[in-house]
Amino acid sequence: MVTTDNKKENMKQQMSILLLVLLAACSSKQQPGTARQQRQVQNDSIVLTPKQLEGVNVNFVQPETRALKPVIYANGVVSLLPDSRAQVSSHIQGKVEQIFVREGVAVRKGQPLLTLSSFSLLELQNEYAAAHSDVEFLTTEYNRQSELRKSNIGVLADYQSVKAKLMAARARETALAAKLQLLGIRATGLIDEGRARLQTTITITAPIDGFVLKFYENIGSIVQPETLLAEIVNPNRVQAKVYVYEKDAALVDEGQEVFIDFVQQHIPSTRGKVLYVSRALDEKNRSITLHVQFERPQTTEMILSDMNIKARLEANGSVPVTNTLPRTALYDDGDKKYIFVTTNARQPQVRMRRYRVEVEQSDDQYVQVRTLEQLPPGQVWVANNNVLAIESERKKNE
Repeated sequence: MVTTDNKKENMKQQMSILLLVLLAACSSKQQPGTARQQRQVQNDSIVLTPKQLEGVNVNFVQPETRALKPVIYANGVVSLLPDSRAQVSSHIQGKVEQIFVREGVAVRKGQPLLTLSSFSLLELQNEYAAAHSDVEFLTTEYNRQSELRKSNIGVLADYQSVKAKLMAARARETALAAKLQLLGIRATGLIDEGRARLQTTITITAPIDGFVLKFYENIGSIVQPETLLAEIVNPNRVQAKVYVYEKDAALVDEGQEVFIDFVQQHIPSTRGKVLYVSRALDEKNRSITLHVQFERPQTTEMILSDMNIKARLEANGSVPVTNTLPRTALYDDGDKKYIFVTTNARQPQVRMRRYRVEVEQSDDQYVQVRTLEQLPPGQVWVANNNVLAIESERKKNE
């Protein structure tokens, strides 16, 4: 006969067995993950002797606090200066008679581009000749009225009327002469007795040195003063627009030196200077624009507007930061960055493990890093110089 105590004892044994089974099941589920982690740690680790490390010129350093002078890397484009692009038009209506250039040719300032014939031009010259005649006549009449006034013979109203007409005629003559001057015609040549000749055509010339980028009209085209005839650009007068992110805005200033590399590798690198820092923030990419004047590289290659460039600037001032290492301690595989860490660099067998890091700040020689994994407790040493050799050995053991 089974007693109550025996029943209780059997139930305890069954519960214990069930608990052991559950623990075993949980343990069996955790083992694959733990094994993977262990394999990863093993793959990231390598053991070398001090002699091997010395042979590839590897030494060890410790992270330290150092004042960095941050280096800013930025992208940009080449842009034309405002006075290196010109749009050519006429000051008067006319018809295209001759074209002396074509697209792509080099031109000098003042070189003829085309000629226009114009009825409006003939009318303007005629108006100037008439205005000049009026001035001569009214000048004579004004002098006569002045003499009469001195003799107390003339009428004051007549004197004042002639004076007003003379002033208006002179203003009209001056305005018409200025219009002719804009068209390249000397007004005095229209009033020389016996030699006065009216011009039927005007010549449109290049306002700047450069190349004809675009020509818009043909022979026989009727053009108005607002008609765009041609565009000329001077590719030798260029600057750079460099885009710096908002977080680095406080590190740049006018007058700062800039090192420029062209994306097209056959154009040599050059250097320039920040002329102006834009005071407006681009809302789209959260950047400010630096207008950089740079020295033209010694090359026969054309440096064109909108060419892509890469810029490097050394920030003004220095900032003390922690966890800094020499750049030579960083291994970059093109996608991620790593350091090799050991807890004792003086052992006969130096065990190192690779840890992934992110660079937070940098200058030409040092970087501030943040490790993405927990480092071992206590002091750590980081491999420096030729860490690529350590990575090559590690890959052999994978």
